[in-house]
Amino acid sequence: MSFDNEQRRPRRYPLRLSIKLHRGRDVLDADIINASSSGCLLLSELPLEPGQQLEASIPELLIPRTKLHILRCQATPSGYMVAAYFDAAMSDESPIPFFSDESRPEASMPRWLN
Repeated sequence: MSFDNEQRRPRRYPLRLSIKLHRGRDVLDADIINASSSGCLLLSELPLEPGQQLEASIPELLIPRTKLHILRCQATPSGYMVAAYFDAAMSDESPIPFFSDESRPEASMPRWLN
């Protein structure tokens, strides 16, 4: 099932970064699986409700708190896969491509060489 808000235009990059989700006084830790300048796919230990708005920050990218809108959440054996979009898209010069698995030399090598 696809949502109008989910139409992807910006390129998505595979990542493995921590993200902090701020829900009231609670801070939840999650992992970014992939991201673009407009949104991301997260792996969370806790379920998040579609339509929920949180504040999120990505310390490793020095990205300050921004609003994050939850599109969907699906249970998996590893946790919850959460699709979300940022309130405002990051600039085209965002550091996301630099931290992408695709930018690392070993990402283009066969697995058995890594």
